[in-house]
Amino acid sequence: MVLAVDIGNSNICIGGLEGENVLFTTRLVTRPRCTGDEYTAELKFLLEQHSVTPQNCEGVIVCSVVPSLTKVLASACKRLTGRDAVLVSTELEAGLTYASVGMGQDRIADAVGAAVHYPLPCMTVDLGTATTYNVISADRVFLGGFIVPGVQTSLRAISKGTAQLPPIAPESPEHLIGRNTVECLNNGAMFGTAAMLDGLAARVEEELGQPLTVVATGGLAPYIMPCCKRAIIYDGDLLFKGLAFLFDKNHEAFGL
Repeated sequence: MVLAVDIGNSNICIGGLEGENVLFTTRLVTRPRCTGDEYTAELKFLLEQHSVTPQNCEGVIVCSVVPSLTKVLASACKRLTGRDAVLVSTELEAGLTYASVGMGQDRIADAVGAAVHYPLPCMTVDLGTATTYNVISADRVFLGGFIVPGVQTSLRAISKGTAQLPPIAPESPEHLIGRNTVECLNNGAMFGTAAMLDGLAARVEEELGQPLTVVATGGLAPYIMPCCKRAIIYDGDLLFKGLAFLFDKNHEAFGL
């Protein structure tokens, strides 16, 4: 089994990979000031809950959008498994070429997962702390994409910046038009995100001149998708599938 770690702004997601299969996923809260000792203990506890003996892991791959924690988690994983981690970057063999620069590691993993498993051209939509869109062309070029505030990030910001709009947790709308303040906030966020997704997909499709596969991932994706007008594929393990491919293609080059 390969241990995969995805360090996000809100959560750190851990997955167990067996080839292309995702055996399990679990998560803990991202705490930038947490020490390596603390993360080592937490990772050990979470792996034990899934009956995983860390020393039996065949390898480690780490994907991070929190640079200050990349080495901390990679070190914690080595203490547990004895394995150096493969760190995601554009320098890894990914089966893609890149027409854009400065992509986050999570976006690389999403794009790789989509290119391996879905028809191209493809646009991925990852609904996390930020909502990130990635566009991969039919000839396997990562063209770039879009980044906008995530649904919950937007809702927190509007509540904090106003006197009368309360904090809410987004949920599936029962109807389109909000009938009170909470519904207006919720429906605006959910249908607004869906309309943006539909609209961006249509514009990308027009620019490419080809039908576009759209794949959504992230915790809010199943709630957003019913609000969309176009067909969208949901893949909650998209990023981990990308990490599985990246590890398989690159670990030998690192002597791992």
